[in-house]
Formats: sequence, structure tokens, C-alpha cells
Amino acid sequence: MPEGRGVNRIGDRRDAIRACAGIVLALLGDVAVARADDGDTSTAPDAVALRPVAAAPPPDGPASDMIRVPRPVVPPGPRRVGIQAGHWKMAEVPDEMARLAGQTGTSAAGFVEWQVNLDIAGRVAARLQAQRIAVDILPATVPEGYLADAFISLHADGDRSGLDRGYKAAHGSRRGPYEPRLVTAIIEEYGRTTGLPWLPGVSRNMTGYYAFAWGRLRSTVAPHVPAAILEMGFLTNAEDRAMLVGQPDRVADGIARGIMRFLEEVPAGAAFADDLLVPPAPSWWRRTAPGT
Repeated sequence: MPEGRGVNRIGDRRDAIRACAGIVLALLGDVAVARADDGDTSTAPDAVALRPVAAAPPPDGPASDMIRVPRPVVPPGPRRVGIQAGHWKMAEVPDEMARLAGQTGTSAAGFVEWQVNLDIAGRVAARLQAQRIAVDILPATVPEGYLADAFISLHADGDRSGLDRGYKAAHGSRRGPYEPRLVTAIIEEYGRTTGLPWLPGVSRNMTGYYAFAWGRLRSTVAPHVPAAILEMGFLTNAEDRAMLVGQPDRVADGIARGIMRFLEEVPAGAAFADDLLVPPAPSWWRRTAPGT
């Protein structure tokens, strides 16, 4: 392939990603209004953050050191999925997350992570909406106590060498019991669809992702909501990047299939049927949030 033609094709793909991200941005308001009008979905609901209470001790037994989180009241309507485009609008995070404002994500070959994430989020949303699933495309700031049948945060990885590749997914701790099933469904369906290699190791940054940390932040997903974070591949790796920016529909297919499989496996309302019993927060969580 002549060098000039290759450069032009890379530029075309980069422009297409930017254009698609721009289309998602432009349509978000229209989609929200249309969904509210037809009763299918609404804008992302702001739920009051749940306040955990000490669990009652069992009769004739020792006191429990577990914390009980009351089950939330879920508004009626279709099943709902929140899709967070990682690093989108990171500069607009609230004061409690001020230390994260500079984390703008990775970039490579002229592609910026948040634009790639937002582009794919829009494609996943379209697939879920075609299955009559209500969808909220969320920025870095999650509505306080966000409620949905599932939540997934989309990201692209990066490394200095450009050699690392593959995808990985994780969930948090001190949350509901359905998250391992969501992560398993995402890992299996995404890998089957994209053919990208799976990386079994996950970092503390993933398991401790701020959107899961309801015990120390307000702008988080409610603890009953099955939530996962997916690093879709390495934007800094040429092979992974070819998939993320060259075949975004294939990427979106894998994510949507994982979410739909989970929703089919877990009946509506099951995640919100009971109070949660979780252990006390670890000592490193017990600190004043930045900006408070």
C-alpha cells in the first residue's frame, strides 16, 4: 500500500470516529426527549443515595459486623442499562472527584480515548434500544445513586511500548451478587465476537473504580445495580486499535450481546429484590472525599 494512501485512510478513520462521537453528542438531547415522549425511556434518573445501616443481630446469636443496605425503590418501566463513555466530560466532575479531573484517558495515532468510547457507547445503545431496552449514555459523572438493570463503563487501555494488547473486565466489591455474572457474560461474548485476546489480570484501579465506590462518593452507581468496567483493548496497540476504530460495529456487537445475555439470565427486578449485607468499608475508604 502506498504510504500516502495509508495516511489518508488513517485520517479518514480518525475523522469518522470524531464525526460519530459528534453525532452521539448532538443526538443525546433529542434521544432523551423522544424516549420520554414515547414512554420507552427517560433521561438518566437521579436517585437519592442509599444510606447503609448496621445489620440487626440474629436472635440468640452474636452481633453482626455486616452492614445492611436497604433495597431501593425502582421506578416502573422497561429494563434499563447505563453505558458510561469513559473520560467523557471528565473536566466537569464534581468537587468530590476533583482529583480525577486530569485523567483524560489514553491516545494513539491521532485517536483520543473518550471519543472512541463515546462512539462505541452510541453503537451499543442503538443495539439495545432495538431490543426495547432503555439506555442512558452517561459521562464521567454518574447520577447520584444511579439505578439500572445493568451498568457498564467503557474504556480503552494504553501502554508506552505499544506491545500490550487484549481486553479485560472487572466489577467492584461491597456490591450486589449479580456482578460476577455480568462480567462473565461480557468477557465471553466480547471475546467470541471480536476475537481479541482476554487478559485475566485486573488492576486495583478497575476493581476500585470510582463509579462503584458508593461508600465514599455520591456520584456512583447504587450498590444493588450490577456494574462492570470493560477495557475494550489497547488503543496504543496497532492490532487492537484496528478493531476499536476500524471495526467499531463488531466491538459494539460483542458488548451488546454480553449485556443482553446477562439480562436474559437475570430476571427483571431480581437485583433489587432484597436488602444487601456487605462488610464494613476498608480503612483506606474511610477518608474525607476531595473537595468536601
